[in-house]
Amino acid sequence: MQAIQWSHPAVAQLSDAARLIYACLIDGCSTTARETIDSVELVWRNRYRARERYAGAAEMRDALDEICLAVEELLAAGLLVLLDRSSINAGWVRRPWEELPN
Repeated sequence: MQAIQWSHPAVAQLSDAARLIYACLIDGCSTTARETIDSVELVWRNRYRARERYAGAAEMRDALDEICLAVEELLAAGLLVLLDRSSINAGWVRRPWEELPN
């Protein structure tokens, strides 16, 4: 696996939360990466119900929102392509620094 080239224009402007999730998606094999992605997957799958459940707990809601916004950021940047909007596990992760120039 090549190291992520954080200076590449496609990833340079990512938020810290999006960078963490993206790095774990790229790694995909280490225990820490798998645990992080499993946690992000849980939040992503339950994003609508969780907002209702934690309506009175601002800190928890903010943390859940940050995770969901980071996933949305990766989707908007085209760095993560989902086959099914309900799951990130089956998604395709783009590595723009490995792409051949036109």
